[in-house]
Amino acid sequence: MIGMENLQVINANGAPLFAVLPYAVFQELCRRLRIAEERDELTTFPLEVSEMHALKGYSLVKAWRIYRKMTQRQLASAIGVTQGALSQIEKSEHNQAETLNKLAKALNVTPAQLTLDD
Repeated sequence: MIGMENLQVINANGAPLFAVLPYAVFQELCRRLRIAEERDELTTFPLEVSEMHALKGYSLVKAWRIYRKMTQRQLASAIGVTQGALSQIEKSEHNQAETLNKLAKALNVTPAQLTLDD
């Protein structure tokens, strides 16, 4: 996960207008974008998912689950695990490929949309 702890949000009229981030983070995002474009794997994220991940620190699994209006219990049932196990999955930055594939199918996303790893 890219460190977003130094992210600054500039608001106007109570709404986010700009995000200011360290130049090194910007360079890393650009590098990842170039790699994705070269692999033809450019992945998109709804603004709501991006905000939950970058501003609230939610894992992508949790952000997508909330975006899809699913409870932990519903998603856990869809992938065949307990709610407690899903809670641990949501807290982990590194999940097994099989788990990511099940989550992606249940959330109707690609596995790449659940991770920022190259």
